[in-house]
Amino acid sequence: MTTITQPQAETQTDQTQTAQGSGPWYTIRQASLMSGMPETTLRYYETIGIIPPIARDPSSGHRCYNQDDLDLLETISCLSATGMSLEHMREYLGNRAAGAEAAGRQIELLAEQGRRLDQRMAGLRARKRYVQLKIRYWGHVRDHDQAGATELINQSAQIIEAAKRSGNERLAG
Repeated sequence: MTTITQPQAETQTDQTQTAQGSGPWYTIRQASLMSGMPETTLRYYETIGIIPPIARDPSSGHRCYNQDDLDLLETISCLSATGMSLEHMREYLGNRAAGAEAAGRQIELLAEQGRRLDQRMAGLRARKRYVQLKIRYWGHVRDHDQAGATELINQSAQIIEAAKRSGNERLAG
């Protein structure tokens, strides 16, 4: 992958020069491809403070990402993929520097997210059972077995109710 060279400042004390250190620099497009997040999301996360301000090339004003930035984006991408809220992501990322002192809260944040994922998975399982029920139902209809189709639906009230609840929880949450 092509990298851009480190932005050259007029003086060695330029803030972007000292903030990033040495090593390869990446464009926002490259950072997007490497993190799996759209460029618009990277800009948005920077605007709302999920990620700190990214160094800019003094000559063009374009964002220049270094390896530390990419490492942070990888963490953010994974947290986002779990469905973690921006508020919780911000707290989690803010706690990282505190190390062992914040470990308890980090565990709580991740455990809470794990419980939310468990709820989502239970909802998905309920919806899948409903789909499987309907496949069996339509198999009876295809085979001209209306009695079998009706009996299947009558015996499946719990599956139907669970699927309806999981759909409503999704809309409410």
